[in-house]
Amino acid sequence: MERSHTPLSTWFWAAYLMSSQTPGMSAVQFQRQLGLSLYETAFGILHKLRAGMVRPERDKIGGRLQEHVEVDETWVGGRTRGEGRGVHHKVLVSCAVEVRRRKPGTKLDNRKDGR
Repeated sequence: MERSHTPLSTWFWAAYLMSSQTPGMSAVQFQRQLGLSLYETAFGILHKLRAGMVRPERDKIGGRLQEHVEVDETWVGGRTRGEGRGVHHKVLVSCAVEVRRRKPGTKLDNRKDGR
């Protein structure tokens, strides 16, 4: 935010969008939601906020070296005809998988980087 020509209210709005939206937001979508005229401004703000949200020495879920937990979510359900876009009649499902290293010497040792 320092030495930026972008108003402080835009920075706070951008920080709110980053913390409340999915992490896969593109700079073009970010530009539209903030009402910015230049793509480069949106990209710069997005890049600085992403860099500020990451700790390089962060611990992965699981705590052990070479073992961690991957978490994801999705909506599951059937087709919705005539109801428009959205999550009508769908259920939010989340999943967590613990990733471990395989024991050396097994026949599956070379698959998926030993995971």
